Amino acid sequence: MKSKTTALLLLIMVASLWSVSGLFVKVIDCSPLALSSARGLFAALTISFLLPGGLHFQSLTKGHWITGACLMLLSITFISGMKLTAAANVIVLQYSAPIWVAIIAPLVLRERTGGRDWLFMIIIFGGVILFFLDGITAKGIWGNVLGLVSGFFFAIQALLLRRLKNKTPARAMILGNYLTFIVGIPFLLASWPSLTGWLALLAMGVLQMGLPYFLYTMAVPRVSSLELVVVTMLEPVLCPLWVYLFLDERPGRYAILGAVTVIAAVTIWSVLKALEEHRLTKGELPARRPQ
Repeated sequence: MKSKTTALLLLIMVASLWSVSGLFVKVIDCSPLALSSARGLFAALTISFLLPGGLHFQSLTKGHWITGACLMLLSITFISGMKLTAAANVIVLQYSAPIWVAIIAPLVLRERTGGRDWLFMIIIFGGVILFFLDGITAKGIWGNVLGLVSGFFFAIQALLLRRLKNKTPARAMILGNYLTFIVGIPFLLASWPSLTGWLALLAMGVLQMGLPYFLYTMAVPRVSSLELVVVTMLEPVLCPLWVYLFLDERPGRYAILGAVTVIAAVTIWSVLKALEEHRLTKGELPARRPQ
């Protein structure tokens, strides 16, 4: 990974692949923990295949174990929430994560959250809320609660991965997915998927979880914790798009306005970040402290 611009493009790819989660969760007929377990197994195998050297238990640090446990909790709360309420609810609530990152990152990683970052974060999050304005209801309260909890774990995971940026963070992703698989084994045995379900779980584990998380860890060393979360906020915009294309659920006017807001804000914010990096590599003094 040689450039922050390349890292940001990778994160856009990650968000695109992550965004098919809602479609998979709704069509796979098994319990949330069973789904998380099977997805975790296929994801762990995928990342192990892509990562030179694989897992290597002897090289795991305390940080790898903590990050892996965080990924396990993120996966379980996210999938469980989507089974209990509308997928859009859980995704938008999960993207409370930038608020947690903006608050915690300066304390844990000494990464300053600048005024411009706060401005764009508020605009993007507002666009996400606008996108799902027609769909958020008081129904499925526990699913909504799990969505908020998954947002917290998503933020903590971003912070922990940043701390592992020089210690092969992909190994924490492999470990976390194996832990998810192990925890869910009893539920998987009790809620055995059909053949079609297994094929969908295989595709979900490889394409929606394994490959994007590998790309995610490649981008980690070149971006800040806030960038990790903000750029991937394209996911909640794209997720309902796939639902519309495959299940013919037409978005409303608020959804379209929200999509335009998020895509425009993320694009402008990413361009500004890239220009800032270009100025720094050219030896120009930054107008303010670099992020």
